[in-house]
Amino acid sequence: MSDNQNFDSGGFDWMPIDRIDGIWWGAAFIWGALVLLFANTGWPGSANWWDSWGVFFVGIGVFALICTVVRLQTPAYRSKWLFSLVFGVIFLAIGLGAWEAAWWLWALVLLIIGAFTLRSALHRDT
Repeated sequence: MSDNQNFDSGGFDWMPIDRIDGIWWGAAFIWGALVLLFANTGWPGSANWWDSWGVFFVGIGVFALICTVVRLQTPAYRSKWLFSLVFGVIFLAIGLGAWEAAWWLWALVLLIIGAFTLRSALHRDT
């Protein structure tokens, strides 16, 4: 199977799953398992910043934003970059909502969205 072919979706192709989606889902499940493992074993102890759901959603959002960067850098996967960006920002917002003192990360999120928007506008084929 070449890199730009879709996986078999069982006849339902509302949004075909490509290789980046498969990697994202695998990473999401591994991240979820690690967060669940750490939460149930008492790690990281009495740290005030640890909120299992917040950490989980922030991690999922960061993974989705990394996939957005990969999609923008790879022409064969560029078709779903906006969906990946929106998905990442939504999960990042859910996760950051669990942390009250994460205001500085919102500025970082806005900078990343602005950079992606400028990059896509400047490198658009006309």
